[in-house]
Amino acid sequence: MNQSKENSLKNFLILPSVLVLLCFLFVFFYGVYLSFTDLKLGKPTVNFSGFKNYIYLWKNPLFWKSTKLTIYFTLVSVVTQAFIGVLLAKLFSTKVFCAKIFRPIILLPLVLPPMSVALMWTTMMNPERGVLNYFLSLIGIEPFMWISQYSTAMLSVIFIDVWTYTPFFTLIIYAGLLGVNQEIKEAAQEAGAGAWITFWKIELPFMMPYVLIAAVFRIIESFNQFDIFIGTTGGGPAKATTVYSIYGYIQSFQNLNFGRGTAILFVNWWLVLIGALITIKLYQMARKRVS
Repeated sequence: MNQSKENSLKNFLILPSVLVLLCFLFVFFYGVYLSFTDLKLGKPTVNFSGFKNYIYLWKNPLFWKSTKLTIYFTLVSVVTQAFIGVLLAKLFSTKVFCAKIFRPIILLPLVLPPMSVALMWTTMMNPERGVLNYFLSLIGIEPFMWISQYSTAMLSVIFIDVWTYTPFFTLIIYAGLLGVNQEIKEAAQEAGAGAWITFWKIELPFMMPYVLIAAVFRIIESFNQFDIFIGTTGGGPAKATTVYSIYGYIQSFQNLNFGRGTAILFVNWWLVLIGALITIKLYQMARKRVS
């Protein structure tokens, strides 16, 4: 009797989680269904159109350009954040005085809303009144167009994204670095291994699982990044930063073609899934290497 009551209590406690999960699944699959329809605001009826939206995207050069931009932004942002995160984590693990100063400061970008970050950097990157160009002028460099020029807009957005989310990598990698067995490091140093060899052969392999697990979260976030793009460039200039999130937004809320917009985001979901699965596989390999 007590066992039956205990099982009933467990089922009751997990019921809210199951209901929330079912709601998420319903919204997701409903969105997938909409990508196969001709849903458009103002259209009196919604008809099943099959793969018509996907065929349109396949033939649209802007879709392929958006695909390249999305993958490029994600790869460059995540790799740069991981590289800088490893360097900062190593710095924070030392007894250098500046490490103690920067340790709390590094958290600042993470507590700021992404839209606030985007507006702040947009102001700082203003070609005429921005503080960044002012500092460049002090050392004799001509004003830089930053997000206003086709060739530099994407790099500027990547710079903002790296500034914002590198602390996420740093904190996770730093936690992993603290877990490195000190006895192994001491044994290597006694055997004559220098600081570089100790880092490359011992510390870095122990950090790699943490680097990759952080990369999984950042890949998911980067593929879906919207706030920074809409707050800085809005997809411009001349479609230079029209990633999937912006492209789907334009189709859904400017062109009011929600069927086509959800098709774009469903393709984006597949890219996110593939990127995350590849990274998780690399994580498992790195985990086995140090276990």
